[in-house]
Amino acid sequence: MNLIFRGSLKCPFLPVYGIVRGESTFLQPRFNPMKTFTRLLFCFFFLSVGKAAAQETFAPLISENCVAFVHVDFRKVELDNVKAFLQKTGEDLITTLGFDGQSFNATSRELAVELEKLDLLVRPTFETITKELGIRELAIIVDMSLLEQGLPPLIAVPWKNKTDKDIETFFTALAVTWGGEPPADLEATNFVRVEDFLLLVPGMWGQRELVTDWAKQIVPVTESPIFDALQSVAGAEVKFTVAMTEPVRTMIRSAPLPPDVPAEVRNFLLFAAPRIDWASASVSLADILGTEKPENTGVLMTVKMARPTDARMIHGMLENLIEFGVNAGRFAMEMQDAEFQIPPLAWQFAKGFLRTLLPDVEGDKLIFRIKANVGGSTQVVLGTAGVAAALLIPAVQAAREAARRAQCSNNIKQIMLAIHNYHDTHGTLPPLYTVDANGKPLHSWRVLILPYLEQTAVYNGIRLDEPWNSPHNQAFHHVRIPAYDCRSNPSGGCCYSAIAGEGLAPNTRANSRGEHTFARITDGTSNTIAIVEVREPFPWMDPTADIDLAELLKGINAPEGRTGGFHPAGMNVGFFDGVVRFIPQTIDLQVLRALATPAGGENVSL
Repeated sequence: MNLIFRGSLKCPFLPVYGIVRGESTFLQPRFNPMKTFTRLLFCFFFLSVGKAAAQETFAPLISENCVAFVHVDFRKVELDNVKAFLQKTGEDLITTLGFDGQSFNATSRELAVELEKLDLLVRPTFETITKELGIRELAIIVDMSLLEQGLPPLIAVPWKNKTDKDIETFFTALAVTWGGEPPADLEATNFVRVEDFLLLVPGMWGQRELVTDWAKQIVPVTESPIFDALQSVAGAEVKFTVAMTEPVRTMIRSAPLPPDVPAEVRNFLLFAAPRIDWASASVSLADILGTEKPENTGVLMTVKMARPTDARMIHGMLENLIEFGVNAGRFAMEMQDAEFQIPPLAWQFAKGFLRTLLPDVEGDKLIFRIKANVGGSTQVVLGTAGVAAALLIPAVQAAREAARRAQCSNNIKQIMLAIHNYHDTHGTLPPLYTVDANGKPLHSWRVLILPYLEQTAVYNGIRLDEPWNSPHNQAFHHVRIPAYDCRSNPSGGCCYSAIAGEGLAPNTRANSRGEHTFARITDGTSNTIAIVEVREPFPWMDPTADIDLAELLKGINAPEGRTGGFHPAGMNVGFFDGVVRFIPQTIDLQVLRALATPAGGENVSL
């Protein structure tokens, strides 16, 4: 449609795309969660109220090639009811989140203001389309013959006894809400007038002829999987239906699955896909608003299988998948050796919650239902979410810390690998820092190993004959080197240090090649610490930031010392053999001393 692609596009549905990508495509220059929340809900309900028989209105457009059909009917919409419901839902949510009185009142007022703005934005268009033009429903049609020609799904609007003037009114009304300009030339808009329908082809230009030919050649059918699927959700206001025709089955069978898909999931998909006849899902706003109780109360989705035995087998496979998924997640977490493990109660809660989503088997159908009292469905959902959050927040935090600690460990492994490669190239370990002719420190060992951390471009830009903080080199102070960045560090900066005077000694002579090599580590590379974490981050280029043995022996995470990490109960340590271990803060200081010296002759190990 020309309307969609011309002028300033401010469609109220676009925040969904922006949220997913971490961006804001909203009307405001900055993302506002409350405004986005209310706009999305309001626009959804605006398009989804009422009852109608889709198979009666749109039957002339449904052929045997129709593989998906969505019907939206807003015949009984009452904007005032929708506003009241959204206001109450928002207030229930902020109550569940535990807002105090002042915060509750402020948020409730902001929600009411945003709903009022949206009402003023949507109501004129709604009144024009539903009352002046009498349009109360629409459909989205996915036809295989159109897909094969590269066309997207069509939007079909009933257009019986309408004039060209009505088309102009229709697009102008949409432009008012979407923030675009009314079409200057109706012939340039991407729609096709066919019999009693207006067919919109969003996103495709110059395809009128293809759509017109398709509409002329269509052979309506009176019986099809799509009709059966629509019948299963006859009492719903928004209907989603999919027919598993042979071309669709062929596409599924030929679609490659990612190699890392577990065998259990792969087997389920390969077994289920050929045995599904159709699937339907629905949204019943009358149910949600509590205005009436439709026939399909509580039904979320129905899947029609070829035979009753297939339905029972799929149900059993779904049960097994829940067991497999929860157990696999628990095993993966335990293998991370995190300091804080997710408690067994949380895993059991997750398993129980997932089991509430299992469908009921009714003959050859799998029916997914809301397992709760309909009248209190909102409260049930909010209450369940609150309980789940209370149980899982500590677990999620523990999982995140485990991931951050693993990333920190990987950083040190990369650093140790770079030190080994430096040793292989130069025949010596890197010095703690380089010096000028007067013995003044120039650059840290962290600068010298940059080429071995895939940071050659940064290394080549640094002037090694100038101090690290010279005017030219200061430009590199804020360059982020991933291997020097611990994700648990909240303030940024490098937190990986050598032990000055022990492992990597200052290079104070012009020619000291071979003075510090792995051969000089007589206590053994697997028993000698090379890199530790510090709790006071520093610029990674600073040649004087490394700690010495005395600082290390103040203890790990000691209040008066710098040694330690941002991870609970200890720190990651890199040994000269390249292995990274997590050392607890309770380690005996004499053992720590022995591990920090390369040639002390002590007989200790972790």
